[in-house]
Amino acid sequence: MRLNDKLKAIELRRQGKSYEEIKSIIFNLSKSTLSSWLKNIELTLEQKRRIKGRMKKGADRGRIKGAWVNRQKRINSILVAKAKAKKTLPELIQYPLFITGLVLYWAEGAKTQERFQFINSDPRIIQIMKDWLINFCNIPEERMNFRLYIHKIYAHEQCEKFWSKIIGIPVLRFQKTVYKPTPHRVKKNPNYKGCLRIDCGGVELFRKIMGWEEALVKHLKNNKPSW
Repeated sequence: MRLNDKLKAIELRRQGKSYEEIKSIIFNLSKSTLSSWLKNIELTLEQKRRIKGRMKKGADRGRIKGAWVNRQKRINSILVAKAKAKKTLPELIQYPLFITGLVLYWAEGAKTQERFQFINSDPRIIQIMKDWLINFCNIPEERMNFRLYIHKIYAHEQCEKFWSKIIGIPVLRFQKTVYKPTPHRVKKNPNYKGCLRIDCGGVELFRKIMGWEEALVKHLKNNKPSW
């Protein structure tokens, strides 16, 4: 039996040391052994407060370290995804549809979340983005979500059917339509059928697109026309 260690542990505990502090002084000592040795040692209120304070500081340090590690992992993941995308740009840049889709997303795509979201009222642009996702992002139709945003006064026109025919997706596949309030009672644009949003993919797709955009900017800077 480690009698000397036990006596030393009891002495340290009476001084108000925590289990972790005692283990840092007495090596090769398990928490269960300590608990058995020290179960009858009563601490003063001040000692308990001190230990509790140290535990809180340790937990705070652990959370800060964990947050930093997670942040570094995220940064590294973004850098890797962008680097992979940049390597493919020289091959893809020869396709007009690729450049068109990339520039359209660059100009009007959502950037606040790490997820592909694109909304527009022009059916031709929506069809281009749908084809772009299929051909260059390897996103099949069944992985795309569609939602119509339109003013309430147009609800009776069933514009979902219009968009369904344009993009070749059944109305049943559409998410619930979002009706926007408006003070107008008369339709000013007879051709307006609302705005359709395409939503798909995850962080990998979003980061790939960001990598393409950065590579395209560099390409354009390095290939300025001489007038």
